[in-house]
Amino acid sequence: MSTTRKTAKADTNSASDVNATVTAAMNDGIERMTQGMSNFGSFGQENVEAMMECASTVAKGFEQIASENADYAKKQMETGTDKVQALGKAKTPQEFFEAQSELMRTTMETHIGQVNKVSDMFVAMSRDAAQPLSKRYSAFVELMQQR
Repeated sequence: MSTTRKTAKADTNSASDVNATVTAAMNDGIERMTQGMSNFGSFGQENVEAMMECASTVAKGFEQIASENADYAKKQMETGTDKVQALGKAKTPQEFFEAQSELMRTTMETHIGQVNKVSDMFVAMSRDAAQPLSKRYSAFVELMQQR
């Protein structure tokens, strides 16, 4: 009977140890899962903020480009009027063709300069807009490497 009591007590202690181990493992798992979900939520929030920053940068960039194009169109109208008047003042066909050649040359040079300027603005806007998204991608890669 004494041996049976000792065995029963040992089994009870062993069951208590197993129960404590299982409970600790479950608590640890639940804590890790809760922490992971919290991290996932904050990571998602940071992604949304990066997207908003990107959208804001793109909107400002398009606003600047539109303003630049409006200024360019206004200047072209002002200078174009003067150049067309020069065509009307030509007294000989030679003067007319010289004025027309000058008008075409300056118009093309100005237009090419404007296209280059707007292209540079698009490149800068794209680079600036991609920066917050690139940072979030790097953070994602780091997070996956930690797992």
